[in-house]
Amino acid sequence: MTAVYEALLRHPDLLDSNTLILGAGAEMPAAWLAYVEEHSLTYCTWDLLTAQAYADETEFTEPHTLLNKAIVPDVNNTEANTVILLWPKSKVFGQALIQLLSQQHSQCYVIAANDAGGKSIQSATKELVSGCKKIDSARRCSLWFLQLETSSERFNWLQHARSFTFEERSFLTLPGVFNHGKLDVGTELLLEHVPAPAQGKLLDVGCGSGVIGLTMKARNLALHVTLSDIDAMAIKSAQLNALRLGLEAEVVSSNGLQNIDGHYDYIFSNPPFHQGKHTDYHFASALFEDAKRHLTRDGQLWIVANRHLPYEEWARESFASAEILAQEKGFKLICAQQR
Repeated sequence: MTAVYEALLRHPDLLDSNTLILGAGAEMPAAWLAYVEEHSLTYCTWDLLTAQAYADETEFTEPHTLLNKAIVPDVNNTEANTVILLWPKSKVFGQALIQLLSQQHSQCYVIAANDAGGKSIQSATKELVSGCKKIDSARRCSLWFLQLETSSERFNWLQHARSFTFEERSFLTLPGVFNHGKLDVGTELLLEHVPAPAQGKLLDVGCGSGVIGLTMKARNLALHVTLSDIDAMAIKSAQLNALRLGLEAEVVSSNGLQNIDGHYDYIFSNPPFHQGKHTDYHFASALFEDAKRHLTRDGQLWIVANRHLPYEEWARESFASAEILAQEKGFKLICAQQR
């Protein structure tokens, strides 16, 4: 992601106090952060890591930033003379963001790494814009200028939501949420093999739509359930699903367990291991190290993972035991216990 910011620095004419940077990408070079602060650029992001990176490295005050917050973009927080969209890894999410911007903008800029959709911005947006022109190609990134089709129809994220059904309950997912509109195989493996605990506090980390925690809550209403995620689109999806299903659950924005307080009897997670096209084990590694401090004395950590990932070995470094309890369709279910 660093290259995207380096490519943008080639265009200081686009970057001033009337510019909004809309997107996610926490790996920012020092030169970019210094420029953003010096020229008072505004940013809006749905990713907590990106928001924290800006907050930690700059000294902004409102309105130039939404400090330390990941938010769902809307017409009220995307106002600016110039908007630059960092194209997300989900094409459907990117297309929805273009439609959002068309509510109040006649043009915008879009940038992405060539191996993350940068080469195909024109084809991805052809039904949504009246013009699309590449204006730069550098650092293996492409920068595009888009002439937007202005829309008078009020934008609503729910119009772009997709849903899936599990155990006769419908779960809604907003664009950008993991496995948008589908129940992934790994999560299904976990839910089919693990019954709801009889009692106690349960935490669903990296909850996405909230399907794990909310399914456990529906199976046993006595459970106290907390759902957490780093992504504002996931947080909003989980909140909507809890409301739609009439299930009580606390929903928290957190990078792993960083913003989690208290102790839990059970922690469940289907941890991400991709960062763009690259494998990233940091989330899972940190989860194993941090989970033991948030579990009760007899607490359990339940993880589902791709079969090739050595998660049970890592778990044994932090827990008294970690066993594979099921393996199907390329995934495995691991239970780690405090004692």
